[in-house]
Amino acid sequence: MPVAIDVRDAVVPRAAVAEAFAWLEWVDATFSTYRADSEIARLNRGELTLGGCDPRVAEVLAACDALRERTGGAFDAAAAAAMPGARERPGCGGHPGAVEPAGYVKGWAAARAWDILAAAGVRNALVDAAGDMVVRGRPAPGERWRIGIEHPLERDAVAAVLELTDLCVATSGTARRGEHIVVPATGAPPAGVLAVTCVGRDLAVTDALATAAFAMGPASAEWLAVQPDVEAMVVLADGTVRLTPGFDALRVS
Repeated sequence: MPVAIDVRDAVVPRAAVAEAFAWLEWVDATFSTYRADSEIARLNRGELTLGGCDPRVAEVLAACDALRERTGGAFDAAAAAAMPGARERPGCGGHPGAVEPAGYVKGWAAARAWDILAAAGVRNALVDAAGDMVVRGRPAPGERWRIGIEHPLERDAVAAVLELTDLCVATSGTARRGEHIVVPATGAPPAGVLAVTCVGRDLAVTDALATAAFAMGPASAEWLAVQPDVEAMVVLADGTVRLTPGFDALRVS
């Protein structure tokens, strides 16, 4: 997937940017189910135990388990591994007990890429992992980062424009990748919803909750409204847009 880092500080620590991209390459090599030699692939095939993996693999899988509990099973790394498309990958292969943690890993990896930048003194930057973003500081003095949310039906239009600082944003839907999210209980794509955008402070959690909410279908709007760590926009199949109480304050008026 494309990943972009946009640093707006007067001085760009290029070594830190290189380190952030090296980190993302490590994450891909460790967690990708498209790679037969990744640790998650070898774990899924039973060639490697969890104890034999890098400790961060256990950290990620524990976070996925916690999110499965929090979302009532709507976010499920095991169900993601069992999808027809996932079963064709060398890192899933339909093996019993296989997991596909990408719904958490993408945001987790991008958030830690930001941490690398912050440790080098970066204060104003954006990390964009295929549309899921960490935004910190400001793009210019007195301004906020302006983020357009792609319309799920009109490719040349936006569903909303957000102005953010020190927040994260993630969108799940069918606009870019088609039907790639399923309802874990049925294995079928959710009906009645086109896109879910969540804004929060932790991109790993924000991204996972957007994925879970999309799997919930239209009922996600009510569920998101009572989540304490995200604001959200849900676009239903009939074009209706539903917002959590604090989301409107993030939009450009």
